[in-house]
Amino acid sequence: MIKELGVLLFLGINAWMDIRKKEVSVLTVLVFALYGMLWSLQCGRSIFQAGIPLGTGLVVLIFAFLTEGSVGPGDAWILTALGTVLETEEFLPAVCMGVLFAGVWALILLMTRRAGRRTEIPFIPFLLAGYVGGLILC
Repeated sequence: MIKELGVLLFLGINAWMDIRKKEVSVLTVLVFALYGMLWSLQCGRSIFQAGIPLGTGLVVLIFAFLTEGSVGPGDAWILTALGTVLETEEFLPAVCMGVLFAGVWALILLMTRRAGRRTEIPFIPFLLAGYVGGLILC
């Protein structure tokens, strides 16, 4: 239960910052990643068990740099930090639901002509919703 509350707090703080300031807190990312690594070591989690969540975050980070900001590097750092804490079974549903929710929201904005193709949409609030959805469904 402590892990889930920590993840909710981490995502909640950064979702608020993503909406308000279009940035993430580097301090919370570093603290959370350090906490995640220590927690993983304490639980005996191997690097192979963390491979998919951490790898996903790193691939998104590479994609963020290659696309010159189409995907925010802050989103990638958040995903990488989450990968230090969440098991694959928790991580993948949260990310998939977050992407789905963000896509639906973008479609609604496009259909109502409130946004264009280049409009930036904060991803972390949708990732938070995806994580909560994963907690409820799983």
